[in-house]
Amino acid sequence: MRSNNSEGQNLSLPEIAKQLGIPKNALAVQTKYREKSTRTFKIYGRGEYNYGVTLNADMAILFDVSYNRIKKVAPVWHPDDQKKLADVPVLQTIWDYYVAAANKVGLRKEEIGAQFEMEYGVPWTLMRKAKPDWTGPEAEALKAEFKEQGLKFKQTLLEHPDAKKYIPTDDNGEIIWNEEKNGQFAVMVHKIDKQDGLTEFGEV
Repeated sequence: MRSNNSEGQNLSLPEIAKQLGIPKNALAVQTKYREKSTRTFKIYGRGEYNYGVTLNADMAILFDVSYNRIKKVAPVWHPDDQKKLADVPVLQTIWDYYVAAANKVGLRKEEIGAQFEMEYGVPWTLMRKAKPDWTGPEAEALKAEFKEQGLKFKQTLLEHPDAKKYIPTDDNGEIIWNEEKNGQFAVMVHKIDKQDGLTEFGEV
C-alpha cells in the first residue's frame, strides 16, 4: 500500500518506516523500550524526536495486558493470520492508544499505521476505526460510560483516607473529573531522543 506524506510524496510502507526510523525488528525494540522506560510505549516521530507515551494507571494496566498477550503471537505476515489478529480485541486496544498518541503529536494514520504494521504485522487498514476518532453520539456515549465507571471506581477508593491525597474533590466533596487527565484516551507524551531511545526532552 502506498500513501501520500505531508509533502505530497507517494510512499510505501518501507519508505515511511525508513523516514520515521522504524527498525525491522520493531516489536523487539518496543519491548526493550518498555522494559527500560517508565512509559507505557513509544511511537516514532518525523523529526529529531520519538515520543514516550504514558497512560493513566488503569489504562496502562489494560495496555500492558493487551501487549503481553499480543507479543506472544505477533508479528504475523500471512494475510489469513493478519485478518484473524485484526479481529482480536486486545490488538484493537493497542491500536486505539497508538492513534490517541499519534493524534496528540500530529502524526498521520499512515505514519502511526506503518509502526503498527512493522510491530504486529497487521495493516492498520484492517483495524476497526480507532475509538479516539469516534465522533457524534457514539463518541459521547463512550465518553459518558467511561466517566460513570471511573467515578464509581474513584468513589470506592475514597473510602480509604489516604486516597484523598490523590483524588481531587470540590468543596462539596464531589470528585473532580478532568477529561484531559482522567479520560479513557488521555495520554501524556514526552519527546525522547532518537539516538539513545531513552533521554527525554520534556512533555509535548
